[in-house]
Amino acid sequence: MTRNTPTAAPPAAARFAAAPTAPRRRPAPGQYAVWAVIAVLTLAPLVPLAITSFLSKPYYLPGGVFSTDAYRQLFADAAFRRAAWNTVVFAMTATALAVLLGAAFAVLITRTNLPGRRQLGHALPAPLLIPPLGLIVGWESLYGPAGYLTQLWSKNLHLPAWNLTSLPGMSVLGAVVTLPIAYLTCKAVLDSADGTLEDAVRACGGGTLRVLTTATVPMLRTALLDSGLLIFTLCLEVLGIPLFLGRPANIRFIASYLYDTWSSSSLPDPPVVSAGAILLLVVASALLVVRGRLLRHSARYTAGTRATPPARPLDLGRWRIPAAVGMAGFVGLTCVIPLLGLVVMSSVTDLTTLVAPWHLWTAANWDQIWTDPTLHRSITDSLTVAAVGSAATVALVALATVIAHHSGFRLRRTLPALLVYPRATPGIVFGVGFFWLFLIVDWPGALLRNSLWGELLALSVRNMTLAYIILAPALARISPELAKAAAASGASWWTNTRRITLPLLRPALLSALVLMFVTLVSDYDPVVFLTKPGTELLGTTMLQTWSKGLPGPVAAMALVQVLLVALALAAGLGWTLRKRGRHA
Repeated sequence: MTRNTPTAAPPAAARFAAAPTAPRRRPAPGQYAVWAVIAVLTLAPLVPLAITSFLSKPYYLPGGVFSTDAYRQLFADAAFRRAAWNTVVFAMTATALAVLLGAAFAVLITRTNLPGRRQLGHALPAPLLIPPLGLIVGWESLYGPAGYLTQLWSKNLHLPAWNLTSLPGMSVLGAVVTLPIAYLTCKAVLDSADGTLEDAVRACGGGTLRVLTTATVPMLRTALLDSGLLIFTLCLEVLGIPLFLGRPANIRFIASYLYDTWSSSSLPDPPVVSAGAILLLVVASALLVVRGRLLRHSARYTAGTRATPPARPLDLGRWRIPAAVGMAGFVGLTCVIPLLGLVVMSSVTDLTTLVAPWHLWTAANWDQIWTDPTLHRSITDSLTVAAVGSAATVALVALATVIAHHSGFRLRRTLPALLVYPRATPGIVFGVGFFWLFLIVDWPGALLRNSLWGELLALSVRNMTLAYIILAPALARISPELAKAAAASGASWWTNTRRITLPLLRPALLSALVLMFVTLVSDYDPVVFLTKPGTELLGTTMLQTWSKGLPGPVAAMALVQVLLVALALAAGLGWTLRKRGRHA
């Protein structure tokens, strides 16, 4: 599943799009250029996608005419209808589980006397930082039908086992991957909310349950709605879970249906795939609009802000220790143990309960990574894409964010929506769109279509929202008086941006750079239709290697992803700690 990091702007982003705080000036030519680049990168892939979905033949074949046959074929296909139903069931189940658990964990961490809540609070967002394919492979190696713990549970202990390859099983994994979104959203609300309402209920004799039902949970209405719609949208586009877990049980989702149709069709690049991608785009866009309309009046559910937590945390009584053990067990079963399973799986010939793992120890899986040109190239290509793409994307988004919120540019109000929309669009939709864009636009499409740079472009555009949602709040905290003072001394907008605004944004720029690097190393949805021999990335190579029945090398590549992510996070954290030490 795609790193199921947040795909749309938080409710506060609407405030960032308000009138500029800096004095109005004559727009610089560079502002028009930045706006044009953002607009073209965001919207250009969607235009050829819509066009090709209404052609009777692929664009490059002669004789194609306007037709709705692709849509009729899509709706007439029983396999697509079944895939759509599976997707909806999966999305609803995963969303319900993720929102309920995420909200419950947020309340326990921020509002109770739970032992070890600080450490547990740091551990709960882990699925956002673990590469999604690595987490899926780890789960499959332990909890799949032939997984180590599944076999130990059912054959050795003779107890009824779970079925990870069923819709409920995949929904549980989907909930684990997206739970951090609900947890972080609810935690942010509780951290900033006034605790006097809860204290007032306790002063009137209300117990813990009364405080939760009458004060705490009502404050989370907006957060629950926001995170729920966001998670549901993310679940509609999931690709890794059905490809890794759904295939053995012949369970397909919309994204995997389109992927299989594209890769197995006798007619290259069938229009039905474009039609399916457009349907996904329409549904995701409609959900984004609904989310925006429902959150317009979110302020009615807030209870003010506070600088300190409530005087007394809610007392869990005899449930303190069981709640802490349960939460720690959840983190261990969903993240820690699957990562350990990934380590073992990458170093054995076969992971089975019949033979102890140390008797099957081998270095062949790791040797294959360095000796197989495709596997080795996928690592170096992913590093290149992540390093170059993160730097270029953050630089462009930083300029666009400053233009959107600290300038008098006449089109500034459109930039936040343009920056948010790519991540709200399913990755597989962007992949098909960029494929047709590179094919239709001869230059530079011909150059990008068969090179690594086309994949870099698709991944960077798809994920530039992540840089924006970090930079926009940081920019909002910079006083407009600095821009006014610079303007009064005769400084141009660009001089003010280069000499004052961007230097003040350095911590946020570093955070955005690290997040973009981590995401570009792990993401794969936008490039599954763009990858060609010689331009393989880690994610797409793992999909192809898994389909060949080689779980060992896939586990090794997944660990490489995890190590790259860990190194990037450690480098960012080390830089931050050094900065704090200098200012201490």
